[in-house]
Amino acid sequence: MRAVMAFFCALLLSACATKLPTITQGPASEPLKRDYFQVKIKTHDGKELAATVYQPKLAPGQTAPLVIATHGFGGFRAKRPLSIYGKTMITGEAALAAWKQGYWVIFYDQRGWGESDDIVHMLDPELEIRDVSTVIDWSLEHLPGIAKVNNEWAIGMIGESYGGGAQTIASFTEPRLKALVPVATWHNLNAIAPSKHMKTNWGANLFVFGGMSSGFDIGFMVKKPMRSGFSGTVNFETTQWLYDRSPAKYCDEGKTPQADALFVHGFRDSLFPMQEALDNQECFERGGNDTRLLAIQGGHILPWPVQKWSGKPLFNTEESIHCGEYEGKLVDTIVAWWDEKLKGAEAIVPELCITLDEDTGLADQAFPTQSETFMVPSSKVTIPLAGMFEWLMIPMDQGFDIGRKIWWPGADRRFLTPNGGFGRPKFIPLYVAHDNEVLSGIPSINISLNGTASKRSTRTFVGVGVQRANSRRVWVASEQLTPLPKKGRYKQELPAVSMHLKDGDRVGLIVYGYTWQFMTNPSFWGSNAMIQGEATLPIIEIPDEK
Repeated sequence: MRAVMAFFCALLLSACATKLPTITQGPASEPLKRDYFQVKIKTHDGKELAATVYQPKLAPGQTAPLVIATHGFGGFRAKRPLSIYGKTMITGEAALAAWKQGYWVIFYDQRGWGESDDIVHMLDPELEIRDVSTVIDWSLEHLPGIAKVNNEWAIGMIGESYGGGAQTIASFTEPRLKALVPVATWHNLNAIAPSKHMKTNWGANLFVFGGMSSGFDIGFMVKKPMRSGFSGTVNFETTQWLYDRSPAKYCDEGKTPQADALFVHGFRDSLFPMQEALDNQECFERGGNDTRLLAIQGGHILPWPVQKWSGKPLFNTEESIHCGEYEGKLVDTIVAWWDEKLKGAEAIVPELCITLDEDTGLADQAFPTQSETFMVPSSKVTIPLAGMFEWLMIPMDQGFDIGRKIWWPGADRRFLTPNGGFGRPKFIPLYVAHDNEVLSGIPSINISLNGTASKRSTRTFVGVGVQRANSRRVWVASEQLTPLPKKGRYKQELPAVSMHLKDGDRVGLIVYGYTWQFMTNPSFWGSNAMIQGEATLPIIEIPDEK
């Protein structure tokens, strides 16, 4: 399969040819024009990594920082400026923007992906993580005019998801990395299986698209221990395997990263919730590093109808960010971070940017902690029917709202009886919002779950629900749902959320008996579940909406 792909590449793409650069040490000894070329980098175990070097324009005596870029799971490098990754993915867009502004950029395919050798080992510390250092070694040996800052190499890195994991883990052992941009990545890879319940819709998508793009070199997904996830739940061996490929393991061992980091993470990311970025940030700060967080909306987003359409399937980030007085393109903000850390430019990137939607957000020094606790009355939900066909109800809800506005204008729906529980998810309203309030922060629950089925067959999925004033539909805030896998007491955080509220909106808990995010996980027979207790909601009053 890999040989066939290489053959067609040679026939169709002239840029597949390898061009070795002139090897010099220190500043550029002769003028360099802006260019790009393909190279192969030999690894410690004799494999070859395919990479594209983007060479900046340099005059004799000039130097430029280096940015290393790599792709997400199922991805491949931006092989030329006009490429899928270079034009549609934030890693490629930011890397190419840096190149055009005078940076060396080396964009490589990780093992098993694209044109690189080997199979996918899922960020094995002795293979993919060690490869990061190999790419740095090669760059310093072969590329002229790489800059230093404070007498150390000025090297940054960027990658989303899988590529974000490579740099965060590498930063524990690779001191030459100075300014990271991990986009939508994990702290503990067990985030893909909260409470040992695999996010099987994501698993199916990653298996199909990852298999196609790797030449089906992702055999680890169908072997022990990962194949346990096909049933919807994972075993202890799997959780340990995932943990071993996580920054969390190194942090828990008392180790600290050695780089500054600008984390970019989305509230609507249904694979890795916002707490993954917050936990990474805490670990990096323990090492005395400068860390900042751009809490955007996008990230890993499942195709409609599982999640709202976002413009691109599976992964999408917004073009611009807005928080407080700061406004800017996401790409420009990332390059500004590198300018500050690798060129000594003035700092303009905010410490914390919390978006509420694609046009507005909040700026602060710390993630919001303001909240209010409400009693959750005893409520019943049917397993697995409640929510199974919810995607079919969207046009019906919209049609109902249109008709009501025509025939019953001004009708007040704020205090209607809660809907759902049988065919639809159960909405338990707890609060009616007022002007100048937002839902932003980390909700939590302290509830008991009981039911008519056995202990392990009483499985529900809970999130924060918002019903807009004078509207029938109840939206799941930031589209985040958490499994409650069996009868018992649950005292825990839910994934962070962030969105606008309007006067009259009802906010509460929403409980599903089935969700397509965890499509093979439910209990497949009719039974009733009962929940009651307390919920803490991050409702914040702000002076205005900017």
